[in-house]
Amino acid sequence: MEQSLNNIYYTKVGQGPHLCFLHGFCEDQRIWKLLIDELSKNYTCIAIDLPGFGKSNALRFKSLPEVAQAVSEIIRQENALNCVLFGHSMGGYLVAEYIHQFGSELRAAAFVHSTALADSELKKEKRAKTIDFISKNGSKAFFPIFITELVAARHLARLESDLAAMITNTPNQSIIDGHTAMMSREDRMETVSTWEQPVLYLKGEKDNHYGIFDTPYEAASCNLAQISEIKEVAHLSMLEDSSACLKVIQEFLNFVAVVA
Repeated sequence: MEQSLNNIYYTKVGQGPHLCFLHGFCEDQRIWKLLIDELSKNYTCIAIDLPGFGKSNALRFKSLPEVAQAVSEIIRQENALNCVLFGHSMGGYLVAEYIHQFGSELRAAAFVHSTALADSELKKEKRAKTIDFISKNGSKAFFPIFITELVAARHLARLESDLAAMITNTPNQSIIDGHTAMMSREDRMETVSTWEQPVLYLKGEKDNHYGIFDTPYEAASCNLAQISEIKEVAHLSMLEDSSACLKVIQEFLNFVAVVA
């Protein structure tokens, strides 16, 4: 069922304990559909189109603290406190910020191809160049390059058309706002590492978005963590190999049921 709060669109399906899903940069809630189709048999699943993206693309994407507060309002509206919060890529940056602000209200959290670390100086420089390029030239030349960096080569032909249909819906201003927010975000590793609830780190074998040692380091720093790597996928395992991704998430939810 599609709903909205403050012009932020989201869907809520299923029944049982609450799960909430935050998509990544230039994506929307559809990125989670294959997983939610299965998980909603046992859980209530809330998937949000973040401000600036999907059906919420008329809004501006503000700072991560402000967007996290908007997510909190939806979770409260749906009486979903004590949910498990999943975030893909940029959505994971929001998960880290959410833990910083509202960690006591979550049962567990998952970083799906994501990190609690701030951008490196090199990545900040790359984002600044992208902002400058989009400001001067628009997004037409940006999208094809962006899409090829999301999935492993073996999956590109199968997924390219659907990804393009979703990603090219993103306004230029949202690309600029998203990059600005991500490059300006605070490092939340200390917050996440001292949090007492379970954390999932899911990574792709061929994901080049983060350093090879970053994810193991983060997981090892946490009190209760599951780290899982999916073979032959890059940055979008929920589409590249949805069955393997679903298996990892179900294992984590079983873990959460025992310890949290």
